[in-house]
Amino acid sequence: MPRLARLGASGVLHHVMGRGIEWKEIFFRRVVVEARGAISWIAVRELGYSGADVARYLGVSNSCVTAFVAFGKKPAVDDLIANL
Repeated sequence: MPRLARLGASGVLHHVMGRGIEWKEIFFRRVVVEARGAISWIAVRELGYSGADVARYLGVSNSCVTAFVAFGKKPAVDDLIANL
């Protein structure tokens, strides 16, 4: 039995379908976010780069890198490579 979409607001499912967003793209985005978090954590905590330099390199905001470092934990790099 196929799973039904859980997009409850009226018109949201049609909007998502109309834009052509697929579940593979959403999964890929999650993998990219996890990889950016791991790179940020390693660069700031282990290698001593500034958060601003890491943000500039990754193309994200300073607050994004700060959140990755503050709320993150030491990444399991082997798990990230396996997800790619």
